[in-house]
Amino acid sequence: MEQGVRMIALGDPDGSDKASQLIAIASSLGLKSSIVTSDPGENFELFNHGAIDWKEKMAMAHWVVNSTSMVTAGPSPAMAWSASMTFAELEGCRNVMIVDMPSDPESISMVWGQVIEKVRQIHVLFFTSDSLHAISELEGLDAPDFLSRVREKTLIPLVCGYSESDSCARVAHALDNIQAQSSGESEGLRWLAGFLKALPLSGAGIEGIRAAASWE
Repeated sequence: MEQGVRMIALGDPDGSDKASQLIAIASSLGLKSSIVTSDPGENFELFNHGAIDWKEKMAMAHWVVNSTSMVTAGPSPAMAWSASMTFAELEGCRNVMIVDMPSDPESISMVWGQVIEKVRQIHVLFFTSDSLHAISELEGLDAPDFLSRVREKTLIPLVCGYSESDSCARVAHALDNIQAQSSGESEGLRWLAGFLKALPLSGAGIEGIRAAASWE
């Protein structure tokens, strides 16, 4: 792998989704980042997702980022969302899933169900503050224990979340639960971008994870 960490994300061409926002922040932090999206003038809901050369897009990439908003963005984004995770697994990339609230809050159960079907392929799961609250209620889990309980149930290596109430980012890992103060910028996405930039360089052990989580 070339020097430095590279990240790609499936995103809406208007940049409104959380994965696209993360890419913009990551780029500002010096992380090599790019968006996979529809061609100019193409309808994103129905774009030709089969034309994406995922193998080429993922060359030299460490992270492949998706957000749950793609599930409800139309048939093509939803299929590309699923395909990107499968190809990432084949190409040796790590999948990052950002769980955010859908435009229709009533669809949160369906969206979360789609994530559950993909847990085997996800390496880092991140909840925005509002989605953390909604999913914890949906699952009947207390907020303080939510991240660690999700990690135990899904076996996803790193389950992260951001809390607006105390401006803290939290990481649940098999060996420890880590808390890091965050600036709170962009609903915790700035913290996540820095965490993903630092993690491959700090090491996979608990001390490396703790150091990456405290990068700010």
